[in-house]
Amino acid sequence: MVDKQFQLSRRKALAALGTIGAASAGAGLGTSAYFSDQETFENNSLTAGTLDMGVGYSAHYSDWMPNANGVPEDEGVPNVRMWDGPAGTTGGPGDLEPDEVGLPANAAWLIAVSDDTDDGTPDTAIAEQFLENTEYQSFNDGALDCVDGAANSQADDAERPVIELDDVKPGDFGEVTFDFILCDNPGFVWLNGELRNASENGLTEPEADDPDEGPGVELLDVVKAAVWVDDGNNFQNGDETPLAVGSIGEVLGMLNEETLGTALNGDIPVEEGGGAAGARNCFSAETEHSFVFAWWVPVDHGNEIQTDTATFDLGLYAEQCRHNDGSGMNDEPIGGPGGEPGDIEGTQSISFLAACVDAPDETASFIDQNEWIVYDSDEDGPTATEWRTDNPITALTVKYAQKYTTYYYPDGATSGIVATGADDPDGNPVTTNVTQDRPANDPCPNVDAQGNQKEYYQADKYEY
Repeated sequence: MVDKQFQLSRRKALAALGTIGAASAGAGLGTSAYFSDQETFENNSLTAGTLDMGVGYSAHYSDWMPNANGVPEDEGVPNVRMWDGPAGTTGGPGDLEPDEVGLPANAAWLIAVSDDTDDGTPDTAIAEQFLENTEYQSFNDGALDCVDGAANSQADDAERPVIELDDVKPGDFGEVTFDFILCDNPGFVWLNGELRNASENGLTEPEADDPDEGPGVELLDVVKAAVWVDDGNNFQNGDETPLAVGSIGEVLGMLNEETLGTALNGDIPVEEGGGAAGARNCFSAETEHSFVFAWWVPVDHGNEIQTDTATFDLGLYAEQCRHNDGSGMNDEPIGGPGGEPGDIEGTQSISFLAACVDAPDETASFIDQNEWIVYDSDEDGPTATEWRTDNPITALTVKYAQKYTTYYYPDGATSGIVATGADDPDGNPVTTNVTQDRPANDPCPNVDAQGNQKEYYQADKYEY
């Protein structure tokens, strides 16, 4: 038997190694393995918080009568003392007896009420009775609450205007106690105010003869006002201190300073609400708070304010306390529904508006004049204003100085905005001076917007 040996040349060995390597490489392309595991934390979420303010108020007006608003004599308030100091002044805290409460404020009072208590301290029930007798309007007073982070009472639902008095005389006074609640988060709060309109409304004989009568509307200087954070009883007591005392013009100017208004001091330290250290106190959430806006007409001859009127807005603005220093972020004025005063400008104050219709038997009357938004004004009255009628009109003539501007509403309209010397913000046709040759008692145009002959008839007229 022949013994055969297996012999490999170097080339064969390399070829075999190459084959093995190729096979290994080919096997590696299709195989892999690793250890793994996974842990899952499910249903994670982020939910934004809320800051919602609810409001209510009670409004009071006194003409010095202890048993005002029809309250029977035996339900009136005893021991009412009227301020008898120099004309045009009010009493102060130092002029009150230990058992007296000053109204509308201890810091500036026209009457003081007391119960002659034995211990020489004020019986606040007497002041509360007086204010109860003089309440003329309220909204959700004492019924503020938060439900699922939202307030149950919004200003949009409130009866407005809050203050609407047509025959104010020297010695009269009033106040509005505003209640509010912050839902879900503590917050900084400001009191806002903005003057909408001030008008002389002509001059009576005694007003014209008064030595204090001059340019502008004296009502803004004569009528005084005060603002303070209150405990909800509608009068100043304890350590309550007015944030401002001055003319209503000054107070409204202060309220509009830097557009945010007057910063109110809350009931909790800012750190407790999550705010920046050193800032003023925040108002706690889910708690009812109050502040008072009081006004009065000093006892004086008062002729310089006869027929004067002033219209203004009051409001509240809130920001979250957390991560905030209370400097305020909103730089918008409070304005009013339907637009912002200042958006539209007129050139001169309006003398009158005339509502015009197509036929002499058509009827239309101006309505809700006290609710019209005044967009611009000068010292003599509105220069740009909203208007409303109960039935559609097809033209409206604006008289100012020696000029007339007519706004045309071909399809009829029951509301709009007019501005002296300006186009219609709503895009309706406007012609200027087309009625200047017509008498003031018949100011409606005799041509349409295109200059074609057409007679319009006056349905109503509103004079400023």
